[in-house]
Amino acid sequence: MSQNDDEKRNVKNSEDDDEDESEGLVLPKILVYDEIDLFLLAIEDLEDLIAMRLMLFSGLRVGEAAAVQVKDINAETHSVFVRQGKGSKDRYAPLDVGTIALCQCYESSRKLKPDEYLFDMTKRTLQNRVTQTAIKAGLSYVNDLGKQVTWVHAHTLRHTCATWQLDKGIPLPMVQNNMGHSSIEVTQIYLHLNIRQRSQKYSDATRFGI
Repeated sequence: MSQNDDEKRNVKNSEDDDEDESEGLVLPKILVYDEIDLFLLAIEDLEDLIAMRLMLFSGLRVGEAAAVQVKDINAETHSVFVRQGKGSKDRYAPLDVGTIALCQCYESSRKLKPDEYLFDMTKRTLQNRVTQTAIKAGLSYVNDLGKQVTWVHAHTLRHTCATWQLDKGIPLPMVQNNMGHSSIEVTQIYLHLNIRQRSQKYSDATRFGI
């Protein structure tokens, strides 16, 4: 790993890594389940697929995903080690078996060593590929200048991950740890987005006129 590579992949002090720590009343946008399917089906490159699954299913920030090393993927604990993420903090994020299998195939085909970066791209490249994939998936619109643009960005995948975890009933403090949020208040933002679970609980509670 060269110093130049480290600087390009540096996950600290990035404007794109602050998106879930901001204050305000504007709720972040997320992908619903059908849109997740469309997005994933539009990915053709294995490297892109793994990187985007790390953001979508493990909640990694774009800089964190670009900086993953081969040794950070742990098949035994089903986790990915995030080294020096936001706030210079290390953490472990859960990793699904599908992504682990893809990582193992990719590592083997590329003959990567444990200390090497898993991906041959910077976070800016990864951001651009997310945008391109979203447009290809039809998750886009034509702006006032007549240009095809998308509302889906790298941090949209992370927002989706946090909301998806809450939707599946994962406790709030656990989601906070998984996402690497600085405070529980940040994680609570996603409770407002978790409309499916809230609607189901409301329906259950009012089923008998309660």
